[in-house]
Amino acid sequence: MKLYHKVFKNRPDLSTYLENQELLVSYCDKLLSRLSSSQNMEELCEAKRSILKDFRDIYLFDLKDAEFPEPIGHFESEKEKRKFVEKKILLQDLVRYLGSICKKYHTLIYEKSSALPAIEMKKLTIDYNEIYQKAMDDYISAITSGWSHAITASFVLPSLIEQGLSTNLQNRLLFKSICSLPDERKLSRALDTEEQEYISAFLYNTRNFRFNASESYVMGKMYELFVREGVLNASAETEMILTGVGHEGRKKLTRTLNTLLKTDFAQKEILPEYLELMKDIFVRLNIRNSIMHGLGETFDYLNLGIVSIMFQLIWDIATCEIFKDEV
Repeated sequence: MKLYHKVFKNRPDLSTYLENQELLVSYCDKLLSRLSSSQNMEELCEAKRSILKDFRDIYLFDLKDAEFPEPIGHFESEKEKRKFVEKKILLQDLVRYLGSICKKYHTLIYEKSSALPAIEMKKLTIDYNEIYQKAMDDYISAITSGWSHAITASFVLPSLIEQGLSTNLQNRLLFKSICSLPDERKLSRALDTEEQEYISAFLYNTRNFRFNASESYVMGKMYELFVREGVLNASAETEMILTGVGHEGRKKLTRTLNTLLKTDFAQKEILPEYLELMKDIFVRLNIRNSIMHGLGETFDYLNLGIVSIMFQLIWDIATCEIFKDEV
């Protein structure tokens, strides 16, 4: 059963558990079978999207219907208390539903092939591939040993997701803008030497491209070109996606995971199921800052289920499954 009345209760240590979890476990196993029995990439992608859609339905239903223990402590208002409870329910549903499915699915993959997906991230100043491998080793140790946490992976994955999403959105905006440039004879002015070299490099040498100047300079040249030729409207959001920092008067918009997810371009490019999931994790639950800064809310942000979801996210970002169309 997909939707049913859930009863959450507190243990003596005040951690929360789901008293009637049998129906949820049974339903998750059914969806796990849908993933593991997929015969091709199209079926697998459709299975992932259907699971994300189901999660959204379940969470919205639980917000209205689930029984949840009264929070103990001081709250400035009923609204603040309700928001706290909603975050607790979101975390519970993420871990028990998506986290459980992802962890079991990854365990099946590892048992079958003795490995989990490897991805290649562009090496700039930081070797992200080495960082990824550290997180992967930690995750494999956790799922094979039955641990409830993968500490290294918890700290590393938000940064890798931000790097992967930033690179992909930047590349998509760059490539689509280049392809939208008018014919050379219709340009407002001829391309200068640098513009010609950069466009050629981006179109034909994307895997081996290395900036010969700062990213802000190279992408700044591209941004100015696209605005000049009417391909893009001047805006802090598009400038931020391309260059790392957008300007609007005296204000600056810095490229972070949160700011990227709020842009019109991200909302246009990313499948709504994935966009909402990333907002759940990195905006509503604010998992990155909660982990990095040790925020004092009583949530287990290091739970292995969250790590499992983040690994699936980074794989789907790397393969561009999160986007609505191909570039």
